[in-house]
Amino acid sequence: MADHQSLIGLPWEYGKQDCYTLLQQYFAVQGVQLPDFERPTDLELTPSIYLRELPVHGFKTVEFADRAIGDVAIMKLGTREPMHAAIFVEPWRILHQKQNSISSVEWLSSYYVKRIAAVYRYAAGSSAG
Repeated sequence: MADHQSLIGLPWEYGKQDCYTLLQQYFAVQGVQLPDFERPTDLELTPSIYLRELPVHGFKTVEFADRAIGDVAIMKLGTREPMHAAIFVEPWRILHQKQNSISSVEWLSSYYVKRIAAVYRYAAGSSAG
């Protein structure tokens, strides 16, 4: 489990400090370097970058009921495709970077639960998955 306290309160800037950047920072604390990539200019016309990229970089899907600290929730927050990532820091609390906001830890309310499209666990180099 990574110490996420230093990742709280960071100002949002698309492509520089967004939900994927926060994901990179969280896993970097654990020694996992996730690659950066160009962010889409129109999120409504782009297939989910998370559903495409996470499996390629060592993540495996897990059931929501089996989520654990450090797993990643991929959500649809105002987009056609799931384009938002949040990290479980407790069973019912997520660390995430919402658009035009600071990074924060929030309660995993029903609003978020209803919008989860997938849950991923980093499994590269392990026997899991």
